[in-house]
Amino acid sequence: MSVKGKNLASAALQSGFDDKEPATANRTSISALAPSVTVVMANFNGENWIGEAIRSVQRQSLADWELIVVDDASTDASTEIVRAAAANDPRIVLLTSSSNAGPSVARNRALACARGRWITILDSDDVFADGRLQSMLARAESDGAGIVADDLLIMSESGSLTGYSLLGLRTARTVDAVALVKAPQLGYLQPMIRTELLSELRYDERVRSAEDFDLLLRVLVRHEGEMVVYPAMGYHYRRRDDSLSTDKSADRRALRGMLEANARFRESHALSGRLAHACAHRQRTLETQLRWVDVTEAVRERRFAQAFRHTLHHPWVLSCAARFLAKHFHFLVLRNKRRAVTLGL
Repeated sequence: MSVKGKNLASAALQSGFDDKEPATANRTSISALAPSVTVVMANFNGENWIGEAIRSVQRQSLADWELIVVDDASTDASTEIVRAAAANDPRIVLLTSSSNAGPSVARNRALACARGRWITILDSDDVFADGRLQSMLARAESDGAGIVADDLLIMSESGSLTGYSLLGLRTARTVDAVALVKAPQLGYLQPMIRTELLSELRYDERVRSAEDFDLLLRVLVRHEGEMVVYPAMGYHYRRRDDSLSTDKSADRRALRGMLEANARFRESHALSGRLAHACAHRQRTLETQLRWVDVTEAVRERRFAQAFRHTLHHPWVLSCAARFLAKHFHFLVLRNKRRAVTLGL
């Protein structure tokens, strides 16, 4: 069913931040009418990509948008790039932060001053294909939906499309809270949400990983709604070479954060049987993944006896090992096929 919401409530800006950049003072010249879409972009040290991301918004066939960029205390040239763009385009707003507080805090600052009837996210290292906003908006309004998303198109670090998408959708599908919890990869999608549905909801500022998943789940539960997911319309997700991190301490922090967020959600909501079961299963899955981090770290450091003990005490990590081997086998097969094509075999 379509999601119905309440009126948008105002929210105060977070304390401890700088004021708006002088380059955005020309924002007052914008029409008082709310734009159709607010694009929210949190950034930290994204100088390599953020200019391309901004230009992809400016190229949209839908001109009725605003872009709010919140810089999370970058130490590179990110703010200069955004400031220059904002100086020439009053639809762009730059907010700066005095200290790094994470993507949830940054996005909440943007939500607090968003004026659009719809809100969507663009990460500072990703891009919109031309026409994406107009296509998404048209489908949402045609279908009477309050939350819509499209399949992500995967591109390489250099920006070339790989020919793959996250979900491989050929037709539209609907996703409720239970389906989202059962398939958490849906949290990578960047939906377009009617602003009023976020009137009493914000990002949990304690969450630094899977923050979009956490907010989307709470939106779906509060409004007993569904998200319509369409085949790809043009969100290009950049798969960076450094995304496959060997920093196990970072993996461990991320998993612990997701476990804590899942536990808070279960404690603060009266969940139905199906959703309660799905959240309990997610808790066990995250705990297993956390143990798998312990195993892989022990193997990497040649502490094989400890790795064996971890596996013995948590046998479910064998399922992680099976997925790991299957993924790497698939990668090797794909790489060999591409090499054969390159050689003309």
